Amino acid sequence: MAQLRYLDDTGQLQTKTLDKERFVIGRGASCQIVVEDDMVSREHLRIEVETDGRFRIHDLGSRNKTYVNGELIADTLLTAGDIIRLGEHVLEFIDDTAGPGITDLEFLTPDRSEPPNCEWVKLRAPLSLTVSQVSQLAQLWGDQPLVTRPEDIARSVLGKIMLDLQAERGFIALRGEGKTDLRPLAQRSLTRAAGESLTPVSQSFVYAPLLQRVAGRYPQTASQMSAKLGYAKSAMVAPLSFRGELVGVLYVDRPSPNKPFTAADLQQCVAVGAQVGTALGEAARKLSRSAAREAVAWLATLRRIQAALHVEVQPGETFDAGVTYYAGRARCGDLYDFAAIDDQRCFGIVIDGGGHGITGIVQANAIRAAIRTAVRASDDCLMDPALAFNEINRIVSQPRARQIVPCTYVGIDIAAGKLVYVNAGGMPPLLLVAVGRLMTLDEPSLVLGVDPDYVYEAVRVDLPAVFRVICHTDGLTEASSGAGEPLGEQRLHEALLDREAFQTVPAVIDRIGRTWGTHLSGGQADDDALALVIGRG
Repeated sequence: MAQLRYLDDTGQLQTKTLDKERFVIGRGASCQIVVEDDMVSREHLRIEVETDGRFRIHDLGSRNKTYVNGELIADTLLTAGDIIRLGEHVLEFIDDTAGPGITDLEFLTPDRSEPPNCEWVKLRAPLSLTVSQVSQLAQLWGDQPLVTRPEDIARSVLGKIMLDLQAERGFIALRGEGKTDLRPLAQRSLTRAAGESLTPVSQSFVYAPLLQRVAGRYPQTASQMSAKLGYAKSAMVAPLSFRGELVGVLYVDRPSPNKPFTAADLQQCVAVGAQVGTALGEAARKLSRSAAREAVAWLATLRRIQAALHVEVQPGETFDAGVTYYAGRARCGDLYDFAAIDDQRCFGIVIDGGGHGITGIVQANAIRAAIRTAVRASDDCLMDPALAFNEINRIVSQPRARQIVPCTYVGIDIAAGKLVYVNAGGMPPLLLVAVGRLMTLDEPSLVLGVDPDYVYEAVRVDLPAVFRVICHTDGLTEASSGAGEPLGEQRLHEALLDREAFQTVPAVIDRIGRTWGTHLSGGQADDDALALVIGRG
């Protein structure tokens, strides 16, 4: 919904919806917005909606012309946040259907001096506000939604601030780590458009709150205004403060009109800066606390979903199998599957859906179900899963909401003495064939969902009568100790080469668990970890 926001002749904030194809502003009684100003023509300007839904503004041959973002225009397309001036009246164009524009500080002009050829007023004295100014401050948040992100707060109040101060351009920026680092949160009329010039802004003036801890305005009087300044004709800057700390900068200016900001305007600008700084500081604190609470609650929800998708490992007379799982502090989503087709054949799957939230878990479960269905439906698929992987990859590559989910598959046929595997971006399976003899099955394939035309190939390995196969997710080897050192593949391999580890599948799982516990010393890794062990003999 497109709207115009402005102060009427009594100083009250008004909002007018652009609900007509032909929206006229001027002194005439037939206009949609009537402006009592001798500098405004009877029909001063018209705003029309184009076929693509965008709004175009036309000057209707007015005597004193129309300005958008400080630039004289005949007609131009409007963008959310544009500032329109006719006579002494300023309106802000709002378009909720348009996303926020890119914020940058390219408009700052490098310089080493303060704005030349003018008196720059610096304010360090205590504030002295009028009743009217206090009332305006009190209304600053009155018509705004309850928001939490600093960007949302800055965008929601900047237009109102500019209307209150009758400014044409402005921005709100947070202080960075360096002395002159600024991170813009919101800006109005500062993006360069095709065919337009952009009045620069003095860096020294903008950085004054950061380096000198002062607010400022220039010039002192209208007689000192000059196009020779090289910058906006009149500007103000004020610090954003929170609990006595400088957290950012508020800047507004008037590039074109011959009307300077007053001492009262600067007082109000400083007060606004303190209020906005407090709001941004409180929002950051609330957001961090809220995010922490929400993260814990959301992770608990994901773990419940993950637990609901858990499958029981059913060892057979020929095969033994077991799983060990370690919950992550910040991420979860690992899934597995194991099934014995008969007393000679079985398969196992390990899928890492962690770090992608519910979409990762859902996609991991869909891949697991598709592989299980393919293996159950076709005897050939067990030991030749490449065709199934090709088709699954083609399907999961299509949705826009896809997540990249690593997957490792192993199929075993005792009668043939073969193990076949496809490692689609997962950790390489490990094969214990005897005490102290460990093989890394390190032939990788592309992660599912990246390239729909990728061709998968299954890798075959000779299998002895007695073996242990270990498939695991990366959370196992990437788990970091309190000193920040990952467990690593070498430690895992050394643990599996221990004589006790080869005895049984439970012995392998126990050895992995002891290695994990020793490395973390009772701590918890960020990512969850899973290991599926399949053995015979």
